[in-house]
Amino acid sequence: MPSREYYLNADFDMSLSGRPSLLETADPTYVHEMAWHFAFACGEGDSLIVHKPFPHDFLEYIRGKGLMLPRAVPHPEFSPEAEFTPFGWNAHAESLAARYRNPSAHASLERVRAANSREYGLRAEQEVPAAGGLCGMPFDRLETLAAFLAGQERPGGWVAKAAHGYAGTGNRRVPSGDLASEDRDRLVPLFENGGMVVVEPWHTRLIDMATLFTVTREGKADRLRGHTLLNSRDGAFLGVRIAADGLPPVRWRDALFNTAAQVAESLHGTGYFGPVGMDAYLWQSPDGERLRPMVDINARLSMSLPAHGLAARLPGRCVEWTWSKPRKLRLPADYAALDAALGAAAFAAGREEGILAVSPVFLENARPKRIGFALIAKDERGLERLRAAFAASLGRK
Repeated sequence: MPSREYYLNADFDMSLSGRPSLLETADPTYVHEMAWHFAFACGEGDSLIVHKPFPHDFLEYIRGKGLMLPRAVPHPEFSPEAEFTPFGWNAHAESLAARYRNPSAHASLERVRAANSREYGLRAEQEVPAAGGLCGMPFDRLETLAAFLAGQERPGGWVAKAAHGYAGTGNRRVPSGDLASEDRDRLVPLFENGGMVVVEPWHTRLIDMATLFTVTREGKADRLRGHTLLNSRDGAFLGVRIAADGLPPVRWRDALFNTAAQVAESLHGTGYFGPVGMDAYLWQSPDGERLRPMVDINARLSMSLPAHGLAARLPGRCVEWTWSKPRKLRLPADYAALDAALGAAAFAAGREEGILAVSPVFLENARPKRIGFALIAKDERGLERLRAAFAASLGRK
């Protein structure tokens, strides 16, 4: 089998609305740094295309922990014999894939776009018995949506979602009644970029989860795994918690895997095959706890794969992987000082437990836009102790 060469086109979701790739621009956001966060997704022998090289001190820090990062390939260089594996398939990814000697099999861009659309997600919730029925309503005009909300009385309000996923960043929680001017201003770009907005009842979530799988050419759900999601109040991705077996929580596992099998069959019917991440949550209904096993369908790789890759390197360990903005943490000056601040809680080679920086924390003349840390322990009690140590050592400013 050829090695994989990963390419984190982290603006994939945004490209579905027709925007050009930020990866060919100077990019004022952090999309060029995002590849650093994907390193542990790569297996032995794999490579990772980067627009910015890994800082040398971070490479030394990781080697000192007894871990290895993939070979970094500076864009526009590439490895002709490898299997090109982008985060998601779009026109930019296809242009890069054409350089390789062996074509990477993937669904057509039309099928990829359709599979990632909110329109398909609504239809799937109606067609897939395990999904539990339709939970959202589509609107193609802001004024139509505003009129609907004005006539509602729902204490918890609603969540408005963009036509494509945007990893939760396109979500906007709105109350019943007249739309405030701030809400209108936030909703206008969603209509302009995607032509529609879906509104769902706001549910009080008790736990967020995700199921990862690959839809085979035969329409089967293969390579099933999953985790608990760590999300913001509006559903934006903040991190994951992976059990020692790499699977979703036992209590809901059968329901999630059953839904994944039916969604795979449904996606197969649209012509899609390839990777899928399917979000789910448990919520508090007036009649008790209820599982919504299919919330959003992301027909691409998942940003949780690095955490799963790290967990695979450390069998039998639980991994909690989180992203943070550096300005919200009390960070020391370098990696030696970081380990000193963490003390006995710092991850050490051979011990396979502790707190590990999983992306560059320090740059020569700046801070990264996001930094990642992993808490690694034998069980939930161990994670609790590491959370307390992290808060005490680095906690919020």
